[in-house]
Amino acid sequence: MTQASPSVAVIITCYNYERYVAAAIDSVLSQSRPAAEIIVIDDGSTDNSAEVIRAYGDKVIPVIQANTGKVAAVNIGYARSSADIVLFLDADDLLLDGALEAILDAWTPETVKAQFELEIIDGAGEELGRRFCNFPQPYGPGEVRAAFERTGTYLWPVTSGNAYARSFLDKLLPMTPPVSQDGVLNTLAPLYGEVATIARPLGQYRLHGQNRSRQDAKGKAKRHPDFGRRIAFRAAEFDILRDHAQALGASLPAGDLLDSELVFVNYRLMARKLDDAYPGQERESVAGLWRTAIGLVAAQPASAKSKLANFAWLTLLLACPKGLARPLINLRFNRSEVLAPLRNAFSRLRGGPASPAPITQ
Repeated sequence: MTQASPSVAVIITCYNYERYVAAAIDSVLSQSRPAAEIIVIDDGSTDNSAEVIRAYGDKVIPVIQANTGKVAAVNIGYARSSADIVLFLDADDLLLDGALEAILDAWTPETVKAQFELEIIDGAGEELGRRFCNFPQPYGPGEVRAAFERTGTYLWPVTSGNAYARSFLDKLLPMTPPVSQDGVLNTLAPLYGEVATIARPLGQYRLHGQNRSRQDAKGKAKRHPDFGRRIAFRAAEFDILRDHAQALGASLPAGDLLDSELVFVNYRLMARKLDDAYPGQERESVAGLWRTAIGLVAAQPASAKSKLANFAWLTLLLACPKGLARPLINLRFNRSEVLAPLRNAFSRLRGGPASPAPITQ
């Protein structure tokens, strides 16, 4: 890799995101440090996404193809790229101004991945006041390494919040992962080099009804993640981690690595309350999962406010009758539907304009 001035490729994958893909492309084109390659893959969309992409002419490298699925599309996009650093941007997400410059400023020859915060927005682009991942400070390569050696995992954002070294990706791509490439890549990154963290938002993650993380095995949109599938996928990613660690002669903590990730202990707790099946559920109880989660909350390097919020949620989930668990969990994953009308009501009381309604379909 050219150490003096690494080149950056942004690969945008699109399927039926006609309403969003132009904003994603524009967010890359407007960067203060231009991308060497902007590869936009339309994976057999049935809307007008392909026409939107073609309208950019030679400003992007268009790949218009029959539907192959997200995993194959990512592999195809990567094969078309040649830059030193690669960022996979979902077509419904955005980069903020200065994102590529910040990534390059944080990059060193030892970096295999740079990760950054993502603001969460709704379908209309309204900020929801949340972000991935609320990184603690400091959270440099040393802190990531220490967390990984202690727990087998670390804090990392979803797809659009990561940029990878080509030297790292060449060892792993193409691949057929349990669910998507980013889960495996993020899981394995500390085995192969340093992870740099930029603890401020450089992008926006759009939360809406079409997100793949809210779909079941048949692609049907759900009010919450399909907990059983997500837990099984994560367990498979940890199996891949153990295989790579063994091949590299690296050691990992003993025991079930799922017990080290608050998100997935939370998923298991919610699945038990909903009587949703998942691998290993016969060995677990609601009370035991609650105790594991509370231990993780106490140990995490987070603010007192964040810890209190997690404790309150977990305890409410533990205590609520099963009949109330589903509406409570649905509310957790669809807060904007409740908060947007409240924000509008307060705005009208102050004489200001109402915010656009969130798009959830």
